[in-house]
Amino acid sequence: MKYKLGALLISLVTFLQLVQGQLPAGTTAPDFNVVDINGQSHHLYDVLADNKLVVLEISATWCPPCWSYHQSQALQEFYVAHGPMGDDQARVYWVEGDPDTNLDCLYGQAGCNDHSAGNFVEGTPYPIINSDAIASAYQISYFPTIFVICPNKRTYEIDPISAEDIWGKAQACPVAFGSNNAGIFVHDPGYNLPEICGAVSLQPSFLLTNLGTQPLTDASIFLQWNNVEVQTIHWQGLLPTYGESVIAFNSFPVTTEGVLNTVITSINANAGDEDFTNNYKNNDFAKAQHFDQTSVVLKIRTDDYGKETYWELRDEAGNVLEYGGNELVGPNGGGAFPLGVASGMGAYSNNTLIKDTLDLPADGCYAIHFVDAYGDGMCCNYGNGYFKLYNIDDPVTPILVSGQFEAYDRHAFSAGSISSVVETEAQFVDIQVFPNPASDMIGVEFDSPHQDVWRFYVLNILGQAVVSSGQQVLEEGHNAILLPLEGLADGLYFFVATTGGSKRRSLQKFLVHH
Repeated sequence: MKYKLGALLISLVTFLQLVQGQLPAGTTAPDFNVVDINGQSHHLYDVLADNKLVVLEISATWCPPCWSYHQSQALQEFYVAHGPMGDDQARVYWVEGDPDTNLDCLYGQAGCNDHSAGNFVEGTPYPIINSDAIASAYQISYFPTIFVICPNKRTYEIDPISAEDIWGKAQACPVAFGSNNAGIFVHDPGYNLPEICGAVSLQPSFLLTNLGTQPLTDASIFLQWNNVEVQTIHWQGLLPTYGESVIAFNSFPVTTEGVLNTVITSINANAGDEDFTNNYKNNDFAKAQHFDQTSVVLKIRTDDYGKETYWELRDEAGNVLEYGGNELVGPNGGGAFPLGVASGMGAYSNNTLIKDTLDLPADGCYAIHFVDAYGDGMCCNYGNGYFKLYNIDDPVTPILVSGQFEAYDRHAFSAGSISSVVETEAQFVDIQVFPNPASDMIGVEFDSPHQDVWRFYVLNILGQAVVSSGQQVLEEGHNAILLPLEGLADGLYFFVATTGGSKRRSLQKFLVHH
């Protein structure tokens, strides 16, 4: 959602310093024990221990975007609805994070030693804290930066959004309830596209989280594909309230559309779960659309903010074959430019029709990725934008249509001879990746049906290839390779193996942890 604050916002991009170093999503929140400008003490971990959500805005009085967001009343409305005088489920803290700003700046008074856009104190019902130490602890690289901190101390950055949308984001937080209560959180189906093209390896995982006051000692979890059981895990351990354990299923290949069901069926020796609403997760996968030829027509209609759009065409290994739109946006949309984005190389005009022919290198599976810098898609709040893909011999009837999304939209599709796609499915090869988690390298083992030319890649969570082995001729039978992971940060990655002629493919998920 955008805040349309007139011509002011158009000039605010100069205040944003988009650099690396922001606190990664899911990080344990740094604690703070501080006194606000009214002399009241606030200890973050005590608030979280009281089962409250926390919204933390770190700003600066000289920052026009901070003042604009403050005037939008979003946090004030959120606090009224969910603070102590509302449903009492959340707390809000506003932090002045600039070390060179004195207290007079908060009031917009003449004694301000820098600059103040206005009186941030007047009409603010939640605590205001003057602390550059908090800004440093949370690794702030631009103002304003806003976090939702869950009662389990997990921290997630959000955009400057409305009170209603803040509450919607906060619902992803696990909140303890009752005595015996477990839930599925941070669920990952192990595949980042909504369509199945060729043979795809799914490897679901999630965080089993204890939301009860009683320790979680055991749980039974089953995985289904199209109502057929794939695997059952009987977990045992000892998790206190908000304790977490990674549950990772074995990978398995799928070649058709279907529904993936992950369900916690019982906990604590069948004690009964007091909140079953977070005990299941369903993922629907469609069959990828097919294009008859390897030349595909792409039509784009921009919205009122054409410069927010960027797109990439990728092959099944994640390599970018073509791209378009604002290169300053790149693949990092959805809040990377929370209050403005400049018109970089390739930026589109507003409400403009663009047509491009995508010449695919071979029959097989591909993906189209679209990004919006603000995270509100191309349609329909600020113009009726879209993107459509057509067969080259029928540029009237679209095969794939989209545009109404948030930060990202990704779709798989196949092109060329249908038999080649069927061949991909039939010749899926099971590949084992170890160790998991990995640190400096991973080992890969598999059985090749015959001698072939193989390529191996490691993709990040955006689907970009960050490691590539180059071509390797491998013999029929058992093969083992080592792939270095030098320079990769901790996090989730995907290993992909492809061949030249037969297009066999395998995708395996793994973690990097140093």
